Amino acid sequence: MSGGNDPNPAANRLPLQKRLYLAGAVVLLAGLIAAAILYAMAPAPDSAVSMYSIADPRYQIELQRIGGNAAVVMAQLHQWFDSLWHGTALAYTVAVLGALLAGACFFAGYFFAHEEPHS
Repeated sequence: MSGGNDPNPAANRLPLQKRLYLAGAVVLLAGLIAAAILYAMAPAPDSAVSMYSIADPRYQIELQRIGGNAAVVMAQLHQWFDSLWHGTALAYTVAVLGALLAGACFFAGYFFAHEEPHS
């Protein structure tokens, strides 16, 4: 034996529902703290990025001429997705992803609410 007084060490563990709720709370707290730090440390927006963006009508006309409307839409989608990972938008992205992951933990924990305790 390992010297423990309890013959069943699994009896000391938390039920799965409580562990999932605790994991969700930890993920939510960590995501919000990380988002606050990223928001505070985000640099000011660069004017050159907005100057040479997809919003320039000359660029859109040329892109539409080369690739059609689908190329313009895909370029706009790519630029939007790329903008999520810079500056203050990154802080919002981290906060939303943390909240979604925590919500998934809470949602999974909800299904284990009627779990029978092991005796």
